[in-house]
Amino acid sequence: MTVRLSSVEEVTHQAYDIFLELAPDNLSQEDIDLFNEHREEFGFIEEADVDDSWQNIVAFEQEAEKAHFVQVIIGIEFDDGDEVFAKVLISRDLDAPFCHVVWKQS
Repeated sequence: MTVRLSSVEEVTHQAYDIFLELAPDNLSQEDIDLFNEHREEFGFIEEADVDDSWQNIVAFEQEAEKAHFVQVIIGIEFDDGDEVFAKVLISRDLDAPFCHVVWKQS
């Protein structure tokens, strides 16, 4: 059976939409205000290969299964360092939707 995969760009947009929808329930008002104030100028949405930190949270059945997922990091880039608000693991598999968010801890 062939796996139908979304593009990395599509799931990155989905991850950002999920972030925007769930942020009020998972971030402090101070963090939301900071993000909203600076996202246009300094905000970033960065996709990457799935790193090993997810292994403690999500059990991948096979190493090859990682290729069906994208890690998306959402934050603000300041001169003195990045402020990361969420790290998202999202599935590219159209027949097996999955998303997990690790939120910034206060």
